[in-house]
Amino acid sequence: MQALNTLLDSLFYGFIEPLFLFIRESFDLLFLKTLSFLQIPPTGQVVIIAFFTALLAFGLRKWLHVEEKSKKFRKDFVREKKKRDTIGIVKEKKIRDAMYESADQSIDEDFNTYLAQHYFQYVLVYLLPLFLVMAWLNSSFGENVLPMAEGQAYLFLLASKPLGMQGVSVTLLFLLSYILFLILGFQLKKRIFE
Repeated sequence: MQALNTLLDSLFYGFIEPLFLFIRESFDLLFLKTLSFLQIPPTGQVVIIAFFTALLAFGLRKWLHVEEKSKKFRKDFVREKKKRDTIGIVKEKKIRDAMYESADQSIDEDFNTYLAQHYFQYVLVYLLPLFLVMAWLNSSFGENVLPMAEGQAYLFLLASKPLGMQGVSVTLLFLLSYILFLILGFQLKKRIFE
C-alpha cells in the first residue's frame, strides 16, 4: 500500500500539480495580465472572463450537438409513442397488455438513457467550465490584489452592507455575470436564430 501511495504522490506532485500550475500561469498571463495591462480593474476582468466562459459554454453546446440530439430524441420519442398507440387495435387483451408493457419498457429505457446523457452534457457544458474558471479566478485573485475586510478578500467593499454582505467576492460576481451572459445568450439565440 505504501508503494501505491508513493506512486500516486509522485504522479500528483510530479505531473498533475505542475500541469495545473502551468495552466494557471498561462491563463494569468493570457487573460489577467493582459487585462491589467489594458488597465481594466479586477471587477471588469471577472465580468469579461465570465463573458468568455459563457461563450465557451455555447461553443461546447455547438460542438457536442446538444440541440440536434434533443430534436432527434423528441422526434424518435413521438414516433415510438405513435407506434405504441397502434397496439390498441389488437383484440386479444393479454397479448395487447404484454405488447403495451414491452413498448412502455422500451420507451422508458430510451427516455432514461436520454436523460442521463442530457445531464452529463449539462455538467460538461455549463458546470465544468464554471467550476474550473471559478477555481482559477479564486486562486489568481489573492489577498495582494483584492481589498480586505475582516480577513476576507473582496472585489469591492459595500458601505451599506446589504444582507450582511461586507463586499462582493470574485465568486459572487463571476457566478452572477456568467448566469446573466448565459441568459442573454439564449435570448439572443432565440430571437436571431429561431
